[in-house]
Amino acid sequence: MIEYKLGTKDIDWTSLVDMYTEVDGVIGLARAGQADKIKKAFLNTYKVVTAWDNKTIVGAGRMISDGECYGWIHDIGVRPSYQKKGIGKGIMDHLMEGEHLLFGLTSSFVAEEFYDKLGFKKHKTAMAKYPGPSTYLED
Repeated sequence: MIEYKLGTKDIDWTSLVDMYTEVDGVIGLARAGQADKIKKAFLNTYKVVTAWDNKTIVGAGRMISDGECYGWIHDIGVRPSYQKKGIGKGIMDHLMEGEHLLFGLTSSFVAEEFYDKLGFKKHKTAMAKYPGPSTYLED
């Protein structure tokens, strides 16, 4: 049975980084071995949800927010062997629960259908500036 935890108190940082390495999450920081940046980012986040199978993190996500108007969802990831079991939806539900905000996110190409099923729509004027090259940016 999957258990969802809110906050960073119980996070096993090695397990979290391992999970993000599997899914190439957190803008590639996990695969680049930058666990310290991931930990710092998560500790400075408005809301964090982790999904656990016993003592192993199998999924996670976070929300950056002002708590009043906007909530920007980042780094939703689920270990490949646990995907298609409702864990990503559970993480999203826990992140948005009790919040009355405009939610935004940037999806990976493979996750667009997942977010569509959760009621998210493409934004016609979204813009981004990445710290390096990205296949997500138009020329």
